[in-house]
Amino acid sequence: MSDIILAIDTSIDYCSVAIYKKKIIYSLSENCKKEHTKKILPMIQKVLINAKITLKDLNYVAFSKGPGKFTGIRIAIGIAQSLSLSLKIPIFGISTLSILAEQAWRKYKKKKILVAIYAKIGEVYWGRYIKNDSLLWTGEHTESLVKINEIEKKIKTFQKKWTLVGNGWEKIKWENTLKFEKKEMLHPNAKDIIPFCLLKIKNQEFLHRTKTSNNYLDNLF
Repeated sequence: MSDIILAIDTSIDYCSVAIYKKKIIYSLSENCKKEHTKKILPMIQKVLINAKITLKDLNYVAFSKGPGKFTGIRIAIGIAQSLSLSLKIPIFGISTLSILAEQAWRKYKKKKILVAIYAKIGEVYWGRYIKNDSLLWTGEHTESLVKINEIEKKIKTFQKKWTLVGNGWEKIKWENTLKFEKKEMLHPNAKDIIPFCLLKIKNQEFLHRTKTSNNYLDNLF
């Protein structure tokens, strides 16, 4: 059987789950608001059923590592770590901002992405992502927590055309010019974690399993 990957995102208001099996992605996304803990495990179960597999069939597990909401990120980390340790499978952590950039590529084939996620009053998590000629993303080194007024000043100096994604742009004032194109992509989706996982599997880039994790698995379903 080919590699089977479970991907989880609970980094913002939405929860999403994706399973990659035999080059097919099975996925589910819901607005969880503040009910991530309540909803994410039943969602995983639904996607497992749709893919006609069980937890024991998984070869890899991946999660959105942030930036985002602290509680949501901890939930995804806890589930992913528990699965990794219990099933003895590799684990991946993928940047939330890069996941949104990949979504822009999947939907619109855009290669130059400015990602902004609302953090707190007056600040956003921000990153500049570019897909190079080898179709690999660069930009994780640009990620930072930035004041909104600093972003507004910075983007005035940009010359090339950029695509804007993420809920942070609802708070940022930007010029509606040919330099910028805003897409209504406010939430990351776990299905966009999969391409990063496939590349990491190819390159054998795995996170080390931690020695301790939250005890989700014993009573998972």
